[in-house]
Amino acid sequence: MPDFEEKENIFEPPGITANFIVLFKDETSSLEGWIMLEETLREFTSQLKEELEYHWGKDDADMNDYSIFQIDTEEKNTLKEIHTEELYQNLKTLEEIFIVILHKEIKYRIIENLPPVFEWFMEYSP
Repeated sequence: MPDFEEKENIFEPPGITANFIVLFKDETSSLEGWIMLEETLREFTSQLKEELEYHWGKDDADMNDYSIFQIDTEEKNTLKEIHTEELYQNLKTLEEIFIVILHKEIKYRIIENLPPVFEWFMEYSP
């Protein structure tokens, strides 16, 4: 008879994914989809950079030009910046994760002021 308890201890749950959108400085160009949350914020930022390079080219993929936020699903209109490892690790504990990456030239921090982000969130939020 198989030892189910032993097999249960070996099972590794699938990675954590998040719904994301990247908004370019013109506030109309965007990239959206699902992304795997890496082990660390640095690894995640590197993965984002690769995605941006693939879609927009190296000139528009400098991660120093972007800020990473999560949408507070309780308030549904507030962006909370993810700029430390601790905040990133806390993000990974949420049930639903919506990540917004904004070019630093965009100063709005309320999603209603960012029509592409607002429409994207309304489409995918519960």
